[in-house]
Amino acid sequence: MKLSNHATLVALLLTSTPVLAESEAESDLETIVVRAAREPIAAEKVGSSVTVLTESLLQERQVAPLGEILRSVPGVAVSRVGVLGSQTQLRLRGSEANHVLVFIDGIKVNDPAQNSEFNMAHLLNYDIESVEVIRGPQSALWGSDALAGVINITTRRAGDGLAANAYAEGGSNSWQNYGASGSWADERWQLSASVSSLETDGENISRAGNEDDGYENQTIHANLGYAFSDSFRVDGNLRYTDASNEFDSVDFATGLPADSNDETDVERLYGRLAGTLDTLDGRWRHELYLSLADTDNKNRSENAFAPSGFDVTTADAEVTTFGYQSSYALTEQHQLTAAVERQEEDFKQRGPVGFGDPNRDEDMDTDSAILEYRGDLTETVAVLASVRHDDNSDFDDKTSGRISGAWRLNEGTTRLRAAWGKGIKNPTFTERYGYFTDFIGNPDLKPEESTGWEVGIDQRLLADRLSLSLTWFDEELEDEINGFVYDPDNFAFTADNEDGKSQREGLEFSSAWLINESLSLNLAYTWLDATEEDDFSGNSSDEIRRPEHSASANLNWSFLGGRGNLNLNVDYNGEQDDFYFPPVPPFQERVELDDFTLVTLAGSYKLSDRLELFGRIENALDEDYEEVYGYVAPGSSAYLGISYRLEN
Repeated sequence: MKLSNHATLVALLLTSTPVLAESEAESDLETIVVRAAREPIAAEKVGSSVTVLTESLLQERQVAPLGEILRSVPGVAVSRVGVLGSQTQLRLRGSEANHVLVFIDGIKVNDPAQNSEFNMAHLLNYDIESVEVIRGPQSALWGSDALAGVINITTRRAGDGLAANAYAEGGSNSWQNYGASGSWADERWQLSASVSSLETDGENISRAGNEDDGYENQTIHANLGYAFSDSFRVDGNLRYTDASNEFDSVDFATGLPADSNDETDVERLYGRLAGTLDTLDGRWRHELYLSLADTDNKNRSENAFAPSGFDVTTADAEVTTFGYQSSYALTEQHQLTAAVERQEEDFKQRGPVGFGDPNRDEDMDTDSAILEYRGDLTETVAVLASVRHDDNSDFDDKTSGRISGAWRLNEGTTRLRAAWGKGIKNPTFTERYGYFTDFIGNPDLKPEESTGWEVGIDQRLLADRLSLSLTWFDEELEDEINGFVYDPDNFAFTADNEDGKSQREGLEFSSAWLINESLSLNLAYTWLDATEEDDFSGNSSDEIRRPEHSASANLNWSFLGGRGNLNLNVDYNGEQDDFYFPPVPPFQERVELDDFTLVTLAGSYKLSDRLELFGRIENALDEDYEEVYGYVAPGSSAYLGISYRLEN
């Protein structure tokens, strides 16, 4: 354990930090979280670590890609492969990116055609109402992809009456970002819709050359709901994204990216339909739901030996989920929830044959049964316990469990919490069946399994204007899938389950201080020790792309009676390891990426009650950094925009 090396720093944070402007400074009684249990629950009764980003915070930050804002959340590490639109991976507490399950409006959006990850690059910060980041194993609630945690994204719902919004923004690198939304609701109907478009010429993703790599994103979203009565309603939502990003392929002479005319096109279609019925005067709630996630991914890469001069590869997936959930209040203090769910995954991959033939049509089904108990043992002690059994068509049956508790002291100003859980992650289609060029699949892979626990304390001070939160966590991963196993016989890479165990332990600290009605300060810090055993040497080494230290600070100032707002955000990412694949032996080297600090300044001013001017400077210090070895991140950039809002 390396914690002793950082005790002084932690002590200083605990004694001297005022912090975060988001609603962490407010009473937990006012916060409801959706995905920390099978039914929405008050945050004060949850033993897991949960961070909620509110709509006001997202608007204050302004940054277009949502993944960039999530850097500031404790326990989160973000790796973007260069410029805007490039693959963006998000890891929780040292996990892999495909160990994090992402929901958008109740739809599981992890993509089986992209190694079961959700690429955060194409999710823009527009028309989003809230983001929940729930850390720790959540498989007992949500299944395979929730081994390390859950991110739940909720889009804006209609309020009473009519509302509309439109915005337009321009800036560096021929940046054009604009969109509009509208909503209407009455006692029965609820309707909201939005459309957005972003285009930029981008910057050069490679260290050499001068060819810029651009990005385009068009997104349409709609929610519709109707209450047939006070006890029965039906809700549906639909989301479609069409995105395209340019990138540079690796030059086989150097093993590093070089200017090329490569491009990725992505289409995402998500939809969900759900009906809810309350019976027995609201004590017994039923929900029937159906969701669809359909993704098409197309890569176009330069290849002088191909007849057209390009290799074209496609990877498509369709995930259908059908389920029924029933929640019954035994008493006011105790509730049971039971659910059954079927998930069907279809995968299709096409492209030129390389090492083996990765052209596949595959499918996998999972039938699940879930049981959850929620109870208030006393007025101040709350418990959550859940168990899930998964019957998978391709792997052995798995059962996962989770239990957490929260104890409120000192009239709720102090909260002690703890959680334990088991996580499961099935091997992905890519790991099992391979990919084009130099990756060979391994159909004999086993699911990864983890166990993890955490203990924490939350403290509110200064009449609830200052909140402090400290969490210690420890997780152990067995049968970790290593996707960088070199096969010298075929001069290619494959995937394999590692014999040893991977350890992830660390400390998360956050604080929020509402200094006065117009000024707030937020801080966060994470210390992480994530290691894996080497099957050959038996020694432990750091997991790649997981910084040992990360921190953030956010200062927000509202002035002129709320007409103006300034937001200063600083994100620090410590040193981290990565892999470099040279074209000569040993074909894989461990390298170190330098630490970096990103500063963003955003401001807005209301010209009238409806018209607002806004702007920001990203990477204000023009930091030169790489998050993935060889791929250059963007430099300093500036943006200016205007928005119009109509409400009645």
